[in-house]
Amino acid sequence: MTAMTEAAPLQIVGNLRSCFREKFGTPRQPLLVPGATASLTVRKEFLPEHSLIGLERFSHVWLISYFHLNTNKTFRPKVHPPRLRGETIGVFASRAPHRPSPVGLSLARLVKVDGPTLHLAGIDLVDGTPILDVKPYIPDWDSVPNASPGWLAGAPFPTLKVRFAARALEDVAAAQRRLKVSGLKRLLRDVLSQDLRNPRDKSQNRDGLELGFFLYDFDTMFSVRGRTATVLRLDTGAEMHKKARREPPRRVGLAR
Repeated sequence: MTAMTEAAPLQIVGNLRSCFREKFGTPRQPLLVPGATASLTVRKEFLPEHSLIGLERFSHVWLISYFHLNTNKTFRPKVHPPRLRGETIGVFASRAPHRPSPVGLSLARLVKVDGPTLHLAGIDLVDGTPILDVKPYIPDWDSVPNASPGWLAGAPFPTLKVRFAARALEDVAAAQRRLKVSGLKRLLRDVLSQDLRNPRDKSQNRDGLELGFFLYDFDTMFSVRGRTATVLRLDTGAEMHKKARREPPRRVGLAR
C-alpha cells in the first residue's frame, strides 16, 4: 500500500444558499422534496463566466458537498439508517453523513443558470453547505436499468399523513406574501411526510410532542400523533435551536 502523497487542499467552489436552515427538517435524500430550492453562486476565482458554459443545457446536476455540520469525532463502521428502525448496516452500505471523509453526493434539478448562480430544486442540503464540485447528470451513463436496491428493497421509507391547523394555514399564506414564494404548503407537506424523527430517540417519538425545524425565516412547529403530522404554526423571529450553527469540525483541509 502506498502512502498518500501531499496534495493541495480541496477547493470550495461556493456555499449553498438553501431553504433549509438546520439538519433537522432537511430531507434525507435528494429529489424527495421537489419544491426544496437553493442557489449556488460559483466564486469569481473559478471564472463562472467560462466554467459554467454549456451547463444550462442539462436538466440535473450532481453536487459534491462537505458535511460541515458533522459532529462525529471518531470513526464508527456501522450506522443506523432511519428506515431500518434501529438495525445497523455498514457505513459503506449507506449514505449516512458520518463517514471517514465527510463528503456528500446529491442529485439536484437545475432550474436555471443566471450568470455565476445556479438555481436548484429537490435539494437535500442545509444552508451554508460547502460545495466542492458540480457535475452534469448524464442519463445514458448515470442511470442503470435493473440495478439492485440492496437492503433498501425490504425497508420502505416511513411516511406520515400531513394536515394543517387553521393557524398554520394563515401563517403559510402570510409567509408566502412576505417571502414572495409559492407552493409553501406543498413544500411543508413533502418535508413532513418523510417523518423527520429519529426512530431510535424514544423521547422524540412521543405522541403529541411539539417539534420544530427552521425553513426560510421561520420555525415550523408540528406534532405527530399516530401516523399523522399536524403543522401547528409558523413562528417568525425565533432563534435557531439545538445549536444548529455549530462550529464545523476541521477534518479535511478545505481552501476558503
